[in-house]
Amino acid sequence: MMAHALRFQFNESKGVEALAYIAQKWSGITAFYASKVLFFAEKKHLNRYSRPIVGDTFIAMPNGPVPSTLYDFIKGKLDHAGDPDAIMRALLIQRDPYPRIDAHRPADQEILSPSDIECLEEAISFCRGKSFSSLSGITHQEKAWMDAPQNGPMDYADLIDGDDREEILAEAAEFAAYGVL
Repeated sequence: MMAHALRFQFNESKGVEALAYIAQKWSGITAFYASKVLFFAEKKHLNRYSRPIVGDTFIAMPNGPVPSTLYDFIKGKLDHAGDPDAIMRALLIQRDPYPRIDAHRPADQEILSPSDIECLEEAISFCRGKSFSSLSGITHQEKAWMDAPQNGPMDYADLIDGDDREEILAEAAEFAAYGVL
């Protein structure tokens, strides 16, 4: 077991493209559903390829995991964004009464890898059609959510499951230390 939490460097351009891709496939998606799609896509990608898609820090919120930086972007908090104009060109976010996201343009598939798209597609399919309470309840069964402090960061190591967990964890830790998403 690792002594330190497994964290990755957030990749803003991939995060924006992932949100654009999700909104392109699910027009008017709410921040809640976009957050859950991103969570399940990250988990799938980490378990298959030993790296996440965007590397955002997920927070264990009362209704399930929330990608902290991308959620800030959705709420219009762009003061820490590296390229706020790129976010505004990619996404149309309506905030009345709560955030809904549409894509201003198609996602740049030069930035998203085929494996990123594969996991995003699967996560969209998994989340679409589930009620708010059902999807929230499913996320509350996730080890990463259960083991995180309330309203605190979730550990990517807790997203890794299966028989080859230790091997994936070792590869992911090496990627976290040296990799670029």
